[in-house]
Amino acid sequence: MSKIVVTNFLKRCIKYADDSISRKTERGDDSEIIAEWNSYRNYTQYALEEIEKGDLDHWFARVSEKAEMELNMDELDHKSRGQWLSAAVSPRPLALISTRNEERENIAPITSVSVVSNTPPLVVMSLSQTRDGMKRDTYLNLKENGECEIQFLAANIDAAKDADLAGKPVEHSEWDLLEADGPIHPMAVFVLRCKLVEDNPLPEGAVARLLTLKVESIIVPSYLPNEEGYSLLCQHGLDRLTPSPQDWGHIATHHRS
Repeated sequence: MSKIVVTNFLKRCIKYADDSISRKTERGDDSEIIAEWNSYRNYTQYALEEIEKGDLDHWFARVSEKAEMELNMDELDHKSRGQWLSAAVSPRPLALISTRNEERENIAPITSVSVVSNTPPLVVMSLSQTRDGMKRDTYLNLKENGECEIQFLAANIDAAKDADLAGKPVEHSEWDLLEADGPIHPMAVFVLRCKLVEDNPLPEGAVARLLTLKVESIIVPSYLPNEEGYSLLCQHGLDRLTPSPQDWGHIATHHRS
């Protein structure tokens, strides 16, 4: 469990204790019970201060793994390669890509998104095919009108469940599953409005396409980012949606490939 999660939990405990003490005092409850709540509140406050000062940082240390076994990627099957590559380059920010055609709005979860240039502002992402060889709606819509929104969601369980649902293969719009109206998800923290610049094949016989997009505008929570950055929903490994490897997680059950 991360240090941030523990400190936020303790702050909530203190707030809960303060509210309980206030209610019990107003009701005229037994003074011994109120004293016990005050003791609990003060102990929790002391523990929070120790953690925030860094006195207990060693409690959050984890045993690190060591690279010691070499695997020949050509000898692994598709699933094993995916497991190892996802573990090595992880966690990755999970983005919802909203696109559209003349009939409807679509949205899909993608983890193969990366900023590759600040000036000009460029991002790349790879889009594979479905298991039966069909190109995805996201790719077809981008080829049709060249525009999309890349949305990074808040790190909470509701956003994780929506991202999971958006990966479910459907014939209609995924927005119907989310019970929301597109194109912007209500829990989006950042939204990159992009235009397609290039569409290139990947080498070595890969079925995915590598798309380069230019960021034309960005919707942000404030004018300048805070120094610690923002807590965004990520994918850790193949299926775990989480703010960080040491935090809560939701296992994605819907897959398109």
